[in-house]
Amino acid sequence: MNTFSIDDRLVMIIDRLNEAVNVCYESPQKEGQGYPFAAGYARSAMSSVSDDLSAIVKQLREEE
Repeated sequence: MNTFSIDDRLVMIIDRLNEAVNVCYESPQKEGQGYPFAAGYARSAMSSVSDDLSAIVKQLREEE
């Protein structure tokens, strides 16, 4: 069972996506990061967001 409400979980997902977008904008200009870092960060964020959204959908379907 999740300790956060669905609304809170969705807000955290939005925050994670916004952070990934910011990393994609900023890291190409940062020495030692660049596009590979941005791509890896974005891929990781998208993967975890996909997992989280799948869990939310499963929970909503079970509650019906």
